[in-house]
Order: sequence, then C-alpha cells, then structure tokens
Amino acid sequence: MPPPSSINPSSTGPSSAGPSHADLRHAIGRALGRIVSGVYLMSAGHPGSNPAPVVMLASWVQQAAFDPPSVSVALAKGRPIAALLAEHKTFVLSVLGQNDTSLMKKYARGVPPGVDPFDGVATHITPSGATYFPDALSYLECRLLQRLDFGGDHEILIGEVVSGAILRDGPSFTHLRGNGFRY
Repeated sequence: MPPPSSINPSSTGPSSAGPSHADLRHAIGRALGRIVSGVYLMSAGHPGSNPAPVVMLASWVQQAAFDPPSVSVALAKGRPIAALLAEHKTFVLSVLGQNDTSLMKKYARGVPPGVDPFDGVATHITPSGATYFPDALSYLECRLLQRLDFGGDHEILIGEVVSGAILRDGPSFTHLRGNGFRY
C-alpha cells in the first residue's frame, strides 16, 4: 500500500476508498513544491524609459533550447512587466547568487507603480540598452520570441538569449517550496 502522502491522480470518480479532492490537491501541491526553482531578477526597460522600467523577482525560469539559445519564463497573468514586453520585446534575467538576500529582499514584494525600480541599487546597461544588475552572478539578455497562453494562471514566455555574461563565480540561489500552489 502506498504511503499516505502519495496519491495517484489517475484514479477518477468518487469512491469511499479513494482520496478526497482536498487530499489529492494537498499531495500534488507537496509534490510540485519539490521542483527546484532558481531566483532571478527579470527587468525590462531602463532608467528614464517610457513606459517606466519594471523589475520583478522570477523563479520559474528554465533553459528551453540550445539553438537558438533560449529560455522559458512562467509569468503570472496581469504582471506589470507583461505590457512592457508587448511593446519592447526585450528582457534581462539577472541570476542571483546563493544567499544573496539583499537584491532578493528589495524585489520580493514587488515595486509599487511610480517608484523607480533601479533606485538604490547598482545597474549596468547592455550595449543594446537593457538594464542588468552587476551584483548578480550572471545575466542573460533576451529577445521575446513567443508568448504562450495555455489557459492557466501563468503564461509562458520564450526568449532568445542575445547576450549575457558571467559577472562573478559562485552557486546560484535555489529554493524548494513547501507547497507547489504558492510561491
């Protein structure tokens, strides 16, 4: 008999012996929470740009292709950065280092509208005009190739990596979530 924390989602229909919907959701949430996530700063725009630049903490990022080198980013619908990406089609992922809590804390709760997201932190500009954080481990400048709305609460962005660099050595910031239904 499987342990109580494992539930087979392929069993369907009501059954007195089967798990309840709440039990199934709890088990799936715990299992999803074991998927390792990184911690990245995703930025679009640059100081003084119109519309105003946006920076957000991102964790659902994955390399998506070798050629062209590409990444996928899961972005919650309604995030302010989405409108900027629709217009400018460029974003930067700055990879945070393990235990780098200073940048993470600044952006963990988001930046209110009208506040300069780059205020008080070091930034550099790529040759094409995108902004990255030099205190990160590395950065990837991406050109938005495609947006995929699959009917969930997030959309998938595919970005071709057009430039990037290692800024310093060290392991990346990673984390596990206790529940896959919350960040």
